[in-house]
Amino acid sequence: MVDPLLLPDRDRDARQRLIDAGLEIFGTYNLEGATTRQLAEHAGVNQAAIPYYFGGKEGLYVAVIEYLFSTNFAVIGPVVNALQEQLTAKKPTRDEALALLKKLLGAMMERMLTRKASSTWARIIMREQMQPTQAFSVIYDKGIRRVHETVSLLLAIILARKPTDRKVILRSHMVVGQVLIFLAGRETIRRRLNLTGYTDEEVKEIKQALEEQLDLLRFEAETRK
Repeated sequence: MVDPLLLPDRDRDARQRLIDAGLEIFGTYNLEGATTRQLAEHAGVNQAAIPYYFGGKEGLYVAVIEYLFSTNFAVIGPVVNALQEQLTAKKPTRDEALALLKKLLGAMMERMLTRKASSTWARIIMREQMQPTQAFSVIYDKGIRRVHETVSLLLAIILARKPTDRKVILRSHMVVGQVLIFLAGRETIRRRLNLTGYTDEEVKEIKQALEEQLDLLRFEAETRK
């Protein structure tokens, strides 16, 4: 396996074409079901390019995961960074925390539902949740953990609990799930509401429904006083 930074432009192009092929092939067949022949043919390269650039099929799979997060988290990452800076500088009020939570989840939803590759991204991530491979550490460390921890910090303020409270962490998982269900359960909601899956107007409607659902947290916190 060679360092991609040391590759000439022609080799970088071939390497990227393999990553693009991996997005499609791994999304369809998963790691075990995908073959090096399929990957190489889809990328228009020789099969020997896979071990040369990535050390093997597993290395290509990890590179695909890293690429997914470098492109997707490039949008979500700055939102998470800004929220963490705000939380460090000053503890927000309950209403401010709720507004920040809406901002974070709204950004996640908009990014996930408006990307053409969202279905491929979703299939890979969902499979990793059910049957984790060595690549799950990349997924967790580079994206999921920071988002999950930030949601817990905000939810703890809203519910007047500690962010390390097991119930807060469980609830955080449920809250994030309200976004992910529109990927994992995409076909169900398309059929229930006859959606095209998803236009800008449909994403806007889903975000409004999410905000209304999150507003219920405010009423729950009020009743617990």
